[in-house]
Amino acid sequence: MRKTPFIPGEYYHIYNRTILGIPEFKENNNCNRLTQAFLLSNSTKSTTAFQFLRNHKDATLDEALEIARSGEKLVDVLCYAIMPNHYHLLIREVKEKGATEFIRKSNISIAKYINKTKERKGTIFEGLFKSKHIDSNNYLRHLSLYIHLNPLDFIAGKDWREHKLEKFNDYKNKLLNYPWSSLSFFLGGAPNDIISGHEIITDQFKNRDDYEFYLKSWTNDFTENDLFLE
Repeated sequence: MRKTPFIPGEYYHIYNRTILGIPEFKENNNCNRLTQAFLLSNSTKSTTAFQFLRNHKDATLDEALEIARSGEKLVDVLCYAIMPNHYHLLIREVKEKGATEFIRKSNISIAKYINKTKERKGTIFEGLFKSKHIDSNNYLRHLSLYIHLNPLDFIAGKDWREHKLEKFNDYKNKLLNYPWSSLSFFLGGAPNDIISGHEIITDQFKNRDDYEFYLKSWTNDFTENDLFLE
């Protein structure tokens, strides 16, 4: 039983870590399959979509996605980042019990894929995924910043978590070119079918340059204890 239950219309930070911190998502194929799982799992027709892929050897992802899109969304995914041994999502629950169902199906899908490729069995994640209710607009804005800057852990080291980020422009292109986060959608407008409901964040900024400035100029009022789940 979760301390804070999921409620339709509310926003949440989701965090899921691999067992023993194994870097399953250092492999691009695994990251790609996780993003596919996010797409297919976010639907009331997701079970039908997954069954279609299993039962038809020549089935394509586009065909399965068409089935998934014929259903209703379970959640809005506002932003995300897939890291080598964990992932972060900022979501809004749309359907009752939608968040739990979305994460459950995503995790099962990626676990089956990784286990098949590595010829093993069992879960790949540590226990129950972590979640935290987002109870203020300030938290919502800062969480999008935290998630989008997360890849700096391996791009520039973890000092960014404790100090003002210097020479942001030196890291900007690497952040934008990191394919397993939604930052390129926020800053560059790159197509990303996973994302929806992001306007509650982006509408608070004049334009993409304004959001980039927000990332660049964050200061010590970034409260780690409020945002971090690791």
